[in-house]
Amino acid sequence: MNKNNKPSHFLALKIIGFAGVLLAITGAFLVFYGFGDFDSNNFMIGGFMVPVGFMLGFTGLIFGFYPEITKTATRSIKYIQEENKDDLKHIADNTADIVNEALTKTAEAFKNGIKDTKFCKHCGAKIDADSKFCSKCGKEQ
Repeated sequence: MNKNNKPSHFLALKIIGFAGVLLAITGAFLVFYGFGDFDSNNFMIGGFMVPVGFMLGFTGLIFGFYPEITKTATRSIKYIQEENKDDLKHIADNTADIVNEALTKTAEAFKNGIKDTKFCKHCGAKIDADSKFCSKCGKEQ
C-alpha cells in the first residue's frame, strides 16, 4: 500500500485525535477558571467535565495519533541503530567470540574427561588438582 492510499480508519483516528485535543483544552480551561473547585457552585459542571475532559481528551489524542506515534518511534529506533551500527557489530562479534571460547572449553572438557584442575602457582600452567608438582616447570605446589 503506498503512502497516498491510507486506510479510511486513519482519517477516523485523526478526527478522534483532534476531538481529544479539543476536549483536553476544554478540560484545562475549566480547571484554570475554577469550575473544578469544590467550593464553587459550578462544581457539578467542572467536577465532572475536568476529569472527563482530560481523560477522554488524552485517550483520544493517543488513539487518534497512534499511527504517527508508532511511525515516529520506529524511525527513531532505526536512526539509533544506524548511528550505532559499528558499536552493535563490535558487541555482536565480541559476544560470538566469548560464546565460541566457552563452547571450545566445554567440548575440550568432555573430550578429556571431566577432571578437577588448578593452575601452577609459579608458571600458571593447567595441572591436575591433586598434583604435587607442576608438569611444565616441575616446581612443588
